[in-house]
Amino acid sequence: MTDISVSLIASPLTQPVLDGAVPIDGVTAKTQAARSVNTNSMEMLDLTYDVAEMSLATFTKEREMGIPLVALPIFPGRRFTHNGVQVAASAGIKDLSDLRGRRVGLPQFWMTSSVWHRLVLRQAHGVSQSEVSWVTTAPERMGSLGLPPEAHLDTSGRNPRELLLAGEIDAIMGPGGGGGPTEGRGEGGGRRDDRIASPFADQAAAQRGYYEQTGILPIVHLIVMKEELAKQDSSLVGRLCDAFEKAKDQGLAEMLEEPATRPISGLSLDENRALFGHDPWQYGIGPNRKVLELFLSDVTDQGLTSRQLAAEELFAPGLPTSFQ
Repeated sequence: MTDISVSLIASPLTQPVLDGAVPIDGVTAKTQAARSVNTNSMEMLDLTYDVAEMSLATFTKEREMGIPLVALPIFPGRRFTHNGVQVAASAGIKDLSDLRGRRVGLPQFWMTSSVWHRLVLRQAHGVSQSEVSWVTTAPERMGSLGLPPEAHLDTSGRNPRELLLAGEIDAIMGPGGGGGPTEGRGEGGGRRDDRIASPFADQAAAQRGYYEQTGILPIVHLIVMKEELAKQDSSLVGRLCDAFEKAKDQGLAEMLEEPATRPISGLSLDENRALFGHDPWQYGIGPNRKVLELFLSDVTDQGLTSRQLAAEELFAPGLPTSFQ
């Protein structure tokens, strides 16, 4: 038996692997529930674990740079970005198209949720990245990766919510929640404040409308493994995929039953099923090619990658046919 270390975000989709209810054939897995995707992603830059859940944006850039990690087409972290948007109530922002020329706060510029926010802003609301003044509040995970001219890091130590309340930014685009585990550094907690509003009259309707128009349920995390391990034991790739698929089979009903982890928390179970089908978290490259290719194209336009990677460049060789 091979010993491997595994670090995952705890959710109904991954818990059966974490607690051993679904074993990985042929290995002894030392598992841990990660503190956050931010922590996991930072640690995987140092190759801390053999298998881990990681930010899609961070992995994509590092894969382009040659990090010896490969992905599995296993996507336990997916969510819409709409519930991560907050605006100053006095700013008169009634639609995301009103963000043109405004100051918008982000925890990190290159975290996956921020990338998706800018993608949706351009795709669905016609506002390009360069038409917004972006303010980040935490250093980037990849220290060598700079910010574009339209962005700058606020070094005051305040989070985006505090900057919004101080009147120094007009809106926040944070990681949000629902539809899966959250990512990165949040905007800070606190009681409801009448100075902060949502730009959406009906958030669930906005999420539904975006999906109906695009067919996109954003991917924010995926499972990665050390490339050396995949080369040493090519069958391990398939066995890992099979284990995560079995774990999802066990956890899928719980994900859909709990409103907070449904793809759209504001819709009923039946409404979610009618919109997304039986399994909103399908694994494999094929069922997710559209979302992956959109993401990979847009991160090149945003400046994260110097060229557009093909979806297959992200993933381990030797995937089972059912995951290709």
